[in-house]
Amino acid sequence: MRSSIVRALALSLALAAPLAVSPSATASASETEPDPDLGERLHRQCALCHGLYSQGILGGKYPRLAGFPDYYLLKSLNDYRDGEREHAAMVVVGGLRTLSDHDVASLAAYIASIDLNEVHPLDVPTPDGADVENGEDLYRSDCKTCHGRSAEGIKRKESPQLAGQYDGYLLRQIGRFKEGKRMHANDPEDETFVDYSDQEILDIVGFVTTLDDQD
Repeated sequence: MRSSIVRALALSLALAAPLAVSPSATASASETEPDPDLGERLHRQCALCHGLYSQGILGGKYPRLAGFPDYYLLKSLNDYRDGEREHAAMVVVGGLRTLSDHDVASLAAYIASIDLNEVHPLDVPTPDGADVENGEDLYRSDCKTCHGRSAEGIKRKESPQLAGQYDGYLLRQIGRFKEGKRMHANDPEDETFVDYSDQEILDIVGFVTTLDDQD
């Protein structure tokens, strides 16, 4: 009888005691959290092309990255590192192939945290010849569902932010979608841009450039 009581008491004390976290478990958890200081150091290589604040280059040869959603930056960096997307200069200069998952997560988190309004405000120009009103109608009809009302991107659709991006970069990427050199909406059968004329695409991009960081 006494041994049964002792066993029951020992079991209740064990269940009531707080769970101990092993040092190795703590270390593993910390390694999965993005490190902003590490991300800033890694960004020095990115800055060689994308600018000190990842503001990009006027004309869009190198796109603006700063402040864009971390989920999309993380996917893009992983795609380049793993060869899903090709850009030799980016892979070599940025040293992406040598980065660990933790490195990539830290870099994406740092770039997403950059507030250009504070450090390098942008006023993205609207391309000549764009009919912004027609572009808005087309955007609201065909693009808003995936990219958001203000082109802010939608995480559950893994769609990027478009607002604040340069027209040259957007036009170049749409051209790659039309030519089948890039996959749009993660769908190899997607033909979103096939029926758009060049003018309509210019109009859409023109509207998007009005949604930059400047009021």
